[in-house]
Amino acid sequence: IIKNRLKTNKLKTNKMNTNTMRTQDTTFTRALNSNLSVNLVYITPYLALEYLKCNKKNRKADKRNIHHLASQMTNGLFIENGESIVFDTNNELKDGQHRLLAIVRSGLSFFIPVVRGVRPASMATYDTGKNRTSSDILYLNGYKYPSAISSLIKAIYKFKITGSKHGRFAANNRYESLTNQQVLEYCDKNYEWLKDLAKNIITINGKATVTVLNNQTLGLVLYMIGGENPSEEAYQFVKHLAGVVRTEETATSYLYAKLHKSKVNKEPLNTYWILGMILKAWNYFSEGNPPVKYFKFNVSQDLPEINK
Repeated sequence: IIKNRLKTNKLKTNKMNTNTMRTQDTTFTRALNSNLSVNLVYITPYLALEYLKCNKKNRKADKRNIHHLASQMTNGLFIENGESIVFDTNNELKDGQHRLLAIVRSGLSFFIPVVRGVRPASMATYDTGKNRTSSDILYLNGYKYPSAISSLIKAIYKFKITGSKHGRFAANNRYESLTNQQVLEYCDKNYEWLKDLAKNIITINGKATVTVLNNQTLGLVLYMIGGENPSEEAYQFVKHLAGVVRTEETATSYLYAKLHKSKVNKEPLNTYWILGMILKAWNYFSEGNPPVKYFKFNVSQDLPEINK
């Protein structure tokens, strides 16, 4: 399949063998007193195929990860961030197979550092560190409330691409999630209203005796019912959800009691069920908050229509 894709793309690259791979290097450094060498290489799909011939002892390739990376490449979201392709002293590929396979699939070329000469046992040390989160990225770029904003952006994105459909919204698919760069770009364009939303939900939850809903859920609810600039009524509703304001024998008080019991007894509730119940409670609240002793939501259903 890969070879056929290369043919259809009619790639204009000269054939080369393993011995001539290094002629593509634009820079070359060798660490003093070390067997390691580092080369900045313009990796074309053909060269990626040559490198993959050295992929003899590696984990099984993840097709969904390859599709995800290739999609980023074709959509201009893949960034040349300095992360390297690694070969050991036996010229076996140790790290980078998914990026190489994605280059082949996308038919595009990128500048990527290539490290050679690591010890064969080095693979056990890869991917064991703590990855930078989108919250870290926002913090490093000077944004306030980075954790609340990054989680809110991800929740809004998921809501937008899945709509209210049960099957997709309830699923936890990392390949439908945003990259750190996408989170940063969204924050750049929408920071003012995101900052206000994050500040307000943090304040509301800070006044709650028991935190029954996290900031991400409260923020998503505000966005779903009120958009980028929620009304005072929407904020009052969220205060009822958080238990900061209580009106007994209403939909909000019924739901709060359920959430409070779950939190105190450490019995987690289905996230999709919570969201469905919240939207039903909002519809009652926006219609005058009438007396309600009981209501329900079935997780096999799509989310309720939202009163605007």
